[in-house]
Amino acid sequence: MLRVGVRLESALTSAGEYMADVAALEAAGAHSVWLDVNDGTSAEPWILLGAISTVTHRVRVGMTVDPAGGWPPVTDLLGRLTRGRLIVGVCQSPHLKEHIELLAKTSSEMPAPAILVVCATLEEAKRSVRAAGGVIFRGDDEDVRTLRTTDGLHADSDVWVDIPIPGDRAGWAKAIAAHEAAGATGIIVPWDPRIIDLLRSGGEQDDRSDLLIATG
Repeated sequence: MLRVGVRLESALTSAGEYMADVAALEAAGAHSVWLDVNDGTSAEPWILLGAISTVTHRVRVGMTVDPAGGWPPVTDLLGRLTRGRLIVGVCQSPHLKEHIELLAKTSSEMPAPAILVVCATLEEAKRSVRAAGGVIFRGDDEDVRTLRTTDGLHADSDVWVDIPIPGDRAGWAKAIAAHEAAGATGIIVPWDPRIIDLLRSGGEQDDRSDLLIATG
């Protein structure tokens, strides 16, 4: 089944409402929650991830980091707080391989975090998909299908696609079916209050047979 990650804003206005949304996402079946930040050099997103880990039990938590930031010791601590549920998206850099190797060695008591390479284009994803456990990139189902045919790509490599949230259940069901058929591991969508209902729908379109019966 296609996994769904939800990208949350890292700006915190009401802690209670924020954590309530996180709990609702977990209950609705989201695979992961991601903080919408560009790097991990600030301490605040890491603290927020730690707080999220304390109010969840199943959902995975993730954030994109800048390889130039001082994040490896922090990921070790978060790996323990999340009990192995941490996902790290690593931005492109000239020393990408070395950063991934360093990150993979930082976990002392828990399995190393899942590592995905963040790519801007399909071509970049093709070059990076074997560097870690998989990639995150902006694209569509046809891009996923193309990526899955890349020479040397392991069948277990994760392919995540960052997409805008569809406008309704029909669009959601279509997106889920198309990306799953193309071989995507999952999709990541921005937070929207509608996402709770869409997750609970399980990719099924609205059944309005009751309305058709009532109106003839």
